[in-house]
Amino acid sequence: MPADLAKELVNRMIEEIQNKKNITLLDELFATDFVNHSARPGMEPGRQGMRQLFSDMNDAFPDGRIEILDQISDGRKIWTRKTFSGTHSGMFRGVAPTGKQVGYEVIDIIAVEEGRISEHWSVLDRLGFMQQLGLVD
Repeated sequence: MPADLAKELVNRMIEEIQNKKNITLLDELFATDFVNHSARPGMEPGRQGMRQLFSDMNDAFPDGRIEILDQISDGRKIWTRKTFSGTHSGMFRGVAPTGKQVGYEVIDIIAVEEGRISEHWSVLDRLGFMQQLGLVD
């Protein structure tokens, strides 16, 4: 897949699913054999796990927003450095809303095959995120 088309697919996922909260597009954009190599413990690493992740984040941070800072692609993989920001105003993994604003940087690597997202790896500062919520020191 040409690099610009691969980036368009990832950007569509970010804008439509993450920013506009349209999770129904997941089955269209993600391959049936999709694998999330960065699934948190206890989360299914396929499409259903991603559906749950997006739903959990949307419920906990309904104003959550992703901003792309940098992005490169070789046509097969897309590397995106982005920020997430939002207000913790819903339940998040058993934690009642704190009303706190959070923001953190994420680096995602997404593989594309046959016009769909096939694999995902992610690096983010989970400790810093939990500290912002006041859940750890």
